Amino acid sequence: MKKLHFPGLNGLRFIAAVLVIIDHTELFKSYLGMPTLWANSYSAYLGAFGVSIFFVLSGFLITYLLLEEQKEGPIQIKHFYFRRILRIWPLYYLLVLLGFFVAPHIDFLQVPHYSTEMGESLERLLLFTGLAANVAFVYFPTVAFANILWSVAVEEQFYLFWPHVIKLKQKLLWIMLLLLMGYLALKLYAGNLDRQLELLVIRTRFSAMIIGGIGAYLVFTKHALIRYLYARMTQVLLFLVFGLLLLDRVDFKSLALFQDEFLSLVVCGLILNIATNPNSIFKLEHPVLNYFGKISYGLYVYHLFAVVIVLKGLPTVLPFQDWSPWISYPLSLGLILLLSTGISHLSYRYFESYFLRKKVRFSKVLSGDMVEAKEKKESATAD
Repeated sequence: MKKLHFPGLNGLRFIAAVLVIIDHTELFKSYLGMPTLWANSYSAYLGAFGVSIFFVLSGFLITYLLLEEQKEGPIQIKHFYFRRILRIWPLYYLLVLLGFFVAPHIDFLQVPHYSTEMGESLERLLLFTGLAANVAFVYFPTVAFANILWSVAVEEQFYLFWPHVIKLKQKLLWIMLLLLMGYLALKLYAGNLDRQLELLVIRTRFSAMIIGGIGAYLVFTKHALIRYLYARMTQVLLFLVFGLLLLDRVDFKSLALFQDEFLSLVVCGLILNIATNPNSIFKLEHPVLNYFGKISYGLYVYHLFAVVIVLKGLPTVLPFQDWSPWISYPLSLGLILLLSTGISHLSYRYFESYFLRKKVRFSKVLSGDMVEAKEKKESATAD
């Protein structure tokens, strides 16, 4: 059984999670009437930036693993879905239960402008349980603490057809490019049909995952483009543009509709260099980052609870809302990260790991959490 490790991917996952947490920390401070460090528009931009990184990472890793599996023999589609179910569904449906049936009944977790009445929730519940949380996000009121699952639902929808695409083999790169063009065309013209449909298409960012998949194909096949992507000048340019994008210093003007795709291209280029270029000028491989990347799914889905607990609980012991944002922000964000990490660690160790160990039996190629699960299983057997 082959084992794969892409250095730096966990570090990128952690960066993506932190950007999302920064966004929601500022957003919830505004909901609670607290001073914010940045305008909500920039915070929301950072959150969207982080989600795009997650999407490109997913597209890259899933595609590479499928290509590697195909090299060993036919892709086992059923096994692929079993692996996705065991990795994604336990936390996904736990958050659905918490968002629909637990959080609404805890007064401390209610937040102005965020928490909504759950009386008319059947349609929303059906969409969430049907892995269509992105549809619920656009067409229905917010489900507190569960709406974060919209991006997880998008990934699951992408996985429904992507392994079948990879299985085609012939002209695969052209097929990927055709699918990308088709998505962009739909994104461009959806607004002419219906505004909410346009918002749904924009939020359902298949393009980011397709771009990640194209990057994986280029690396896997050792495509001629890789030589140029690995060039030192290209790396410097990618890091420079990434920094400008992070600071929101790129003016897209009439191309704003395709801002996500441009960002995804830059992120994909960085992923290829950080994870696969032996001469990368930037390294993200570190035990601490690997740990945070390992629990990044938990950080992503649990952090809203930590945000509310810290922002509502901290003022009861410290008047931090009266302090300068430059003082209160590092304190609140640090506590939110600490609490999110604690919850995610416990979840990973005592809940998620049970299902991750079961993924191994459905895998020809191991990577990330599956490698660790396999090693723990072998160690337990030896003992």
